[in-house]
Amino acid sequence: MMSLQKFFAITGIITSVAFAQQGDDTTLSDQAEIPTQAATDALDWNSTPVTVDTNATLTQAQSDTAASEEWPAPDAVTDTTAADSTQVADSTATETADTAWVKPRNKITYAEYQAKIKSTTKKHSRTLHHGLSITSANYYDKRYGDMKYDADWGSGIGMYYFYRRYFGHYLGFQGRLGALYRYSRWNFDQSETNRKLDDGTKVKLTHNIDRKYHNFAADLPLTGKLGYHIKKTTAFIFLSGTLDITKPIFEMVDTENRLYMDADDNDFNTEIKLIDKYGNNPFPLYESHQTNKAFYMDDWETSGWIGAGIESRLVSVEFQIYAVGGASQNANHRYHHIGHDSHPTWRFFLDFSIR
Repeated sequence: MMSLQKFFAITGIITSVAFAQQGDDTTLSDQAEIPTQAATDALDWNSTPVTVDTNATLTQAQSDTAASEEWPAPDAVTDTTAADSTQVADSTATETADTAWVKPRNKITYAEYQAKIKSTTKKHSRTLHHGLSITSANYYDKRYGDMKYDADWGSGIGMYYFYRRYFGHYLGFQGRLGALYRYSRWNFDQSETNRKLDDGTKVKLTHNIDRKYHNFAADLPLTGKLGYHIKKTTAFIFLSGTLDITKPIFEMVDTENRLYMDADDNDFNTEIKLIDKYGNNPFPLYESHQTNKAFYMDDWETSGWIGAGIESRLVSVEFQIYAVGGASQNANHRYHHIGHDSHPTWRFFLDFSIR
């Protein structure tokens, strides 16, 4: 009898498990598998069969799941909606602000306009740095070659390329490189000789020389400036000091010799005038010649100049006076410096800026 009771008990347990698996879904079957296995393991073959309440386990699992899916309280919904509205408002304000600061195409702000005007004004407040210079000068040679006589008159013209630069508001530098033409002229009596003619008349023979040169040279004046930029203008007033290096290249010299005759005898002078009237007077005797020469590599001239001037953005003028100078050879030119009588050498520069 006991064997039949055990058989029916096992059969009932298997049947219950089978019906439970067919009635639930996969999730509930997995949840119910643990207590069923526990009931099987706890089965005592020598005691009364244990019945497992599967529905109670499933009901507890379903209630936990439903509790986790409950709707939030009305106050919570209201708070969430308010927070979302605040975030949307902040986002909209940020986008509006960003849109307001977007610069339209081909437009500039007032600050950018002011910066541009300031930059343009600063650019045009200084003189430009490259250009052409023209010079005109009065040269007074104090000696020339073997001649110990001062020149009667001299001049010069030149054309240069210049570069100018400033260091701060008060210091400037300007270098020029160009070609220079110089001209000077002398007229003096070389010698006087007293002679006696065959009739015993005493006469004086005077040798007069008229000489002039045409000189072509390369010139390099280097000028330092100390001055002041006038506010709200492009003008710069300055004092200057210049070191000039001159390389003579070629020179032509024209010389005219005249021999004059003069006497203290009135009768003799009357006869000379009569002869001259008919074109038979041989005096003054005349002779001329020209010499051309190229200078050697060791022929150099140096000079120092002091000056003053005023510059603007496009045009500048400067006046310079010869202060000191020297030459490597006697045939080169030396000029009267400042303080020598009333004829110092001077020159005038006119600059045109091109960039």
